[in-house]
Amino acid sequence: MLNKLRESEPKYNQFITFVLVDWDTYKKHEVTTSRKIPRRSTLVLIKNGGEVKRLVAQTSEEKIKTLLDIGITK
Repeated sequence: MLNKLRESEPKYNQFITFVLVDWDTYKKHEVTTSRKIPRRSTLVLIKNGGEVKRLVAQTSEEKIKTLLDIGITK
């Protein structure tokens, strides 16, 4: 779903840096523990160093699009 949305809207890739972290590999690493990532399939939107919003195990295209839209607004 995320890739589909990224392909459909060039602004997402222009204004958002996407970082994929393999939760199975990094579940005890600071990158996940410091942000309290509870499980796989977690999307976290960070702007200006702080978390803005997150989705956990969400497959709704509308909700993921809303998250990405927040990421491209000032």
